Amino acid sequence: MTSDIDAAAQQAAAFLAGKKKADDTAFMLAQVLAMMGVKVGDRRSWPQLAGRASLSGEPSVYLGTVPMATAKTLIDALIYAETAKRFRWSVRTPADEEAGTARQDGSP
Repeated sequence: MTSDIDAAAQQAAAFLAGKKKADDTAFMLAQVLAMMGVKVGDRRSWPQLAGRASLSGEPSVYLGTVPMATAKTLIDALIYAETAKRFRWSVRTPADEEAGTARQDGSP
């Protein structure tokens, strides 16, 4: 049986682990946004981005409010990425034909 102090210490450790994971994720997202030309902390671009965690240690990333122009930029980038991914997997190259490899979706 754990004491109240041990239980509190475990809860604190879980919270800190979740907070660290959320902070790392928020940092990586900020880096990706920076590569896209979106500045985190700029009121006109992306005002707020923060890692958070619940008391149970569940990590989350708070995105804040995002201006419409930035949201449209992100939507366009996501649509482009998905289209490029689908196109890449739907086209067979001559090298695929020679190797006899099938497409990712399982069709011949």
